[in-house]
Amino acid sequence: MRIDLDRKSLLVNVAANVSLGELESVLGAEGLSLDVDVAAHDTSVSDWIEAGAPGARNAWLDPADHLIAGFAARIRSTGAGFVIHPGPRRAVGPDLGSLLSGMRGRWLQLDSVWLRVHLRDAPRPKTAPFEGDDPALDPSETALLDAIDEALR
Repeated sequence: MRIDLDRKSLLVNVAANVSLGELESVLGAEGLSLDVDVAAHDTSVSDWIEAGAPGARNAWLDPADHLIAGFAARIRSTGAGFVIHPGPRRAVGPDLGSLLSGMRGRWLQLDSVWLRVHLRDAPRPKTAPFEGDDPALDPSETALLDAIDEALR
């Protein structure tokens, strides 16, 4: 189990195969939390992110904040690896995390990820966790995903 905490930046770098329960246990000992409402604590960090991080804070509460600050992954079709180092949101170029989060492993295999953590005793915004309605893709969205598939081959 690999979990590296950067307390000053409130980021944790965690291996993709670590479970949410293991991660929360380590963070809890430090007075921190992912602040995630998830029943399945045996879910791996990778599976959770690939499912769209259900139970995470609503991203619209603070558009400057971020759940995923950086990650290391491999392109599934080629095996080529790359790293997105943690940095301020939108300051590091295209949002390649969008190829990972909620995509159910379609293009990328996550190796490790930098996640935003929160102080356990910090005030929390009062809102329900974000639950997307996962609508069906329209033809233009399907065409875009197909173009991404082609480009990554």
